[in-house]
Amino acid sequence: MSPRTGKSTKVSSRTSLTWRGDEKRERGSYLILVEGVTEKGYFSGMRSRRGPQIEVDVIKGDHVTRVRKAVDRVSDEYDAVWCVQDTELDQTLTDKMLREAHKGSKGGKKLHLGLSTPCFEFWLILHHDDHRKPFQSADEAKDRLKEILPAWSEGGTRFSDFAHGVAKACDRAQKLDREGDDHGRNPSTNVWKLATLLRTDPESSGPDRS
Repeated sequence: MSPRTGKSTKVSSRTSLTWRGDEKRERGSYLILVEGVTEKGYFSGMRSRRGPQIEVDVIKGDHVTRVRKAVDRVSDEYDAVWCVQDTELDQTLTDKMLREAHKGSKGGKKLHLGLSTPCFEFWLILHHDDHRKPFQSADEAKDRLKEILPAWSEGGTRFSDFAHGVAKACDRAQKLDREGDDHGRNPSTNVWKLATLLRTDPESSGPDRS
């Protein structure tokens, strides 16, 4: 989340795993670059012993700067690199992020954007509730998530609180945006594409395969 929504990024900047190169390739490897502790807690929790290798990094800067930094991380080292961002209900900002990601394609490798409108918390809401009403702000989405999960906090986000709802979240998100490219729709999220990828990796048993 951007500074405008008060999201903290006071967190270790890198969560990496140790693996052999051959094992990494067999199991699939994904780099997920995120804004802050909420996304980090969620995606770090998706790692499993037999699932794909997931590396989660928090990157600093404004939205466009983060996309540019993410572009620099695209390489053959990973099967895919994703940058998970909020749109903040700002279409101009969203368009800038999309242009930066497109410009960063490297020899067939490209940066994938996981965008949520207004914010990542909407993706979390969908694990528990088929919410379709527009939000006036990212803070409103966070308040709604708190209503659903009173114990939830940005710094205390745990995948285990959402694991059993991943399939439902993917289905609900796709009903709102079937192709995952209508980023101006309020609310919407295409994070279902990334979640589906991680759950259906050929070598993955995944934490939630239902």
